Order: sequence, then structure tokens, then C-alpha cells
Amino acid sequence: LCVIWYTTSALSSNTGKTILIQFRYPVSLTIIQFAFVAAYCLIFMSPLIQFSRLRYPTRSILMTTLPMGAFQVGGHMFSSMAISRIPVSTVHTIKALSPLFTVGAYAVLFGVKYSLKTYISLLPLIVGVMLAFTFDVSASSPTGLFCAFGSALVFVSQNIFFKKVMPSGSQTTSNKLDKLNLLFYSSSTAFVLMVPIWIFTDLPRLLSTQHDSHPHALSFTLVCHFVINGSVNFAQNIIAFVILSSTSPVTYSIASLIKRVWVICMAIVWFSQSIHPIQGFGIALTFVGLWMYNASKSDVEKGEKTMRRVEAMRNMVLPST
Repeated sequence: LCVIWYTTSALSSNTGKTILIQFRYPVSLTIIQFAFVAAYCLIFMSPLIQFSRLRYPTRSILMTTLPMGAFQVGGHMFSSMAISRIPVSTVHTIKALSPLFTVGAYAVLFGVKYSLKTYISLLPLIVGVMLAFTFDVSASSPTGLFCAFGSALVFVSQNIFFKKVMPSGSQTTSNKLDKLNLLFYSSSTAFVLMVPIWIFTDLPRLLSTQHDSHPHALSFTLVCHFVINGSVNFAQNIIAFVILSSTSPVTYSIASLIKRVWVICMAIVWFSQSIHPIQGFGIALTFVGLWMYNASKSDVEKGEKTMRRVEAMRNMVLPST
């Protein structure tokens, strides 16, 4: 699952960058991505395929998925704006700091205590990615860097919130949605929330701008890239949901960090970038950090269980064992 997730994520970022080089409208790209994801969810929940049944919208469902949609809007819009201004490798280098944000959020907001070994294990992972691609990081676009940091923070917040909403394993109650329904309603909500933003940002530019650089020659290519981008976007979303529902947020963030390495490596090949020796050292250091994290994984899971036990006590829930 991780290999498929990494590959679809790389294709999503690289095709998105290719689109934004020719079609510099990041908000439009984001809203089209949400439309594709919602459409694919409907297809897979249709009577012909029926991986799941579409649940009718209720107040509880809308209240659950509205925050998810807001997170998706913020995270994907920031990401698209960052990719349109700075290289894909730079964006994912900044996003590689997400495990640090996740551990910090759980420690500060929920009082989860991790051992020193856990914190030390995060350092080689983060430093390895930053060393591997430090020469790509450029402050030529402060807006792009700010958007990349904003995207990382929004997605960390989404992952923590999503862990509370997502059914774990086979535990799908009447109050919790299965993966396809949750993805459909969150993407649909995000699409609706994006409409006013798109109307005030990209729509006036699209109406006033005359595309004078081979518009007809690029139109079919752009359509193909949009279809590929929307398809792999759906794939990476549903696979990410499956992985996140079966792991802790910190473990998911570490998997995301390794995904950054994969995405940047594919970006180097995709855009024919030269490879520096520091990159090889950084990738090796990243895998050393992954091994160190695996050694402290039981410590991380213990912290997550402590957090869930405290929440259960606050909600007056009796222990199940």
C-alpha cells in the first residue's frame, strides 16, 4: 500500500507541477481535483461496482465532514500555490517536517509524553531529507515557502482530527462513515467551500486573460494531465485513508516523510534534474532514522494509547477489556 501511495503521490505532484507550468491557476487545479475525487467515489459506490453504499447526508454526517472539507481546502490550496511558485522538491522538503509538528502537537495539546528515544529517532529522518535536497531550497519565492509551511501545518492538523473520525479496522458504527463515504463527503464539502474562493480569485483572471501561447495545441495535453492528476489524486487519498486508519498519526507522519523522499526522487527524474552526492547521503540517513523509529515504535503506540485512555475517561466511557 505504501509503494502505491508513494507512486500516486509522486504522479500527483509532478503532473500538478506540469499543469501549473502551462496553466497558472492553482485554485482552479485544486477545485478540479476535488471534483475528480468526489466523482470517483460516486463511481465506486454505484450499483455496478458497489464497494460501498452511499449514505444519505444527515446533520451528523455534515457536521463531521465539514471540518474535514475545510482542512482539505486549506491543505490542498496551499500545496497547489506552493508548487506553482517553487520546485516540487522544495515543497516536499518543507512538508518533511510534519512528523515534528505531529509529535509536538500531541505533546502540547494532549499531554502525550514520548521518550527521548522517540524524539532522537525523528532527527535523522528530518535532517536526512533536508540534507538530501537542501540545495533545492530557495528563498526566491517567500510566498511559495509560506504556502508550503501552511500546507504542512494544515495536513498535520487534519491527520490528528481525522484519527478521531476514521473507523479503525472493522469498527464502523452508525456515527462513523466508511472510507469511501468519508472521502466523498469531505471532497464534496471541500468543492462547495472552494466555489466562492474560485469565483473571487481565478474566475475573473480566466475571463479576462487571453491565452495567446498555442492554446489549441496545449488544450488536449492539459485535459489528459488533468484526468491523470485527478485519478492519481483519488488513489492517493483513499490509500492514505486506509493507511492512517490502521496506524498512529506519528507512524503515518513517518511514512509520509519517506514518501517525500520517493516524491522528490521521482521529481528529479521527471524534470531531469542533476543528482548531487549529498542527496545519496541524505537518503541513507533517512533510512537510518526510519530504523531508529521502528526501534521506538512501541513507545509511540504506548503514548497514543495513553491519550485515548484519557479521552475515554473524560467521556465517561467504560474500558472494553
